[in-house]
Amino acid sequence: MSYISENGIKAVCFDIDGTLYPKSQMNWILFKSSVFHLPFALKYMAMRSRMREADGYGDFPVISNDEFKMRECLMMYPGGKRSLEWFKEKERKVFHERWERDFLSIKMFDGMSSLLSDLAKVVSVALFSDFPIGSKLKALEIDGIADYVLSSEDIGRLKPSRLPFRLLCEHFSLRPEEVLYVGDSEEKDVLGSRKAGMKSLLITKNKKKALNSSADIVVSSYTQMRAVLL
Repeated sequence: MSYISENGIKAVCFDIDGTLYPKSQMNWILFKSSVFHLPFALKYMAMRSRMREADGYGDFPVISNDEFKMRECLMMYPGGKRSLEWFKEKERKVFHERWERDFLSIKMFDGMSSLLSDLAKVVSVALFSDFPIGSKLKALEIDGIADYVLSSEDIGRLKPSRLPFRLLCEHFSLRPEEVLYVGDSEEKDVLGSRKAGMKSLLITKNKKKALNSSADIVVSSYTQMRAVLL
C-alpha cells in the first residue's frame, strides 16, 4: 500500500525551485541576472534572508503585492530613501524581466512530469514558489497540471512562514495532516510544513541531511519518490 493511501493524503504540494528542476539551473539564472547589478542583488538577497528570520514560522494575514514590495523596499532602504515605484521598477529590470526569458530554458528532472501526472489522478496537486511563477510552468511543460498554484508574491510572506501552508489547506478544504508537502529544503519546506501540521517529504542526495531530517519521508531520487507515494 502506498504512503498516500496508508496516511489518508488527499493533496500533495510541491515546491517548484530546486524540487521540480535542478537548483543549479535556478542559481545560474539568478547569477546572470545579478552580475551587472551586484550591489542591488546582494542587498536584495540579504533582505529576503532577514525577512525569513523576522517572520520565522509565524502565521500572518495575506497582504497585497504593493504592501509586500513596500516592506521589502523599507528593509533594503530604511527611512524611505527609495520610493515603492523605484523599487518595483528596479526589481523588474534586474530580476523579473530577465527571469521571464531565462526561465524558458529550464528543464525538469527526469521522471518528474510523469509523477505529477500520475499523482493528479489520485490526489489534488499544488505548486508553490517563493519567487514569481512567471514562465516556469510553461517551460517545464506542466501548465494546467496542478489544481492550485501559489507564489509568495501573491500573499506577501516567504517560507517557512505558516501562511502559505495554511492557504494550501484552506484552498482544498483539508486538514493539515491530509496534505503532503514535497521540497528540497529542510528549513523552508520540511520544518515550515510540519510546523503547520502537514506531512512532509524531503528529497536530497546528501546523506547527512537525510539522516538529520525531521521529514516524514526522505528520498534521494524521483524513482524512489514514485515508489513510496504511488
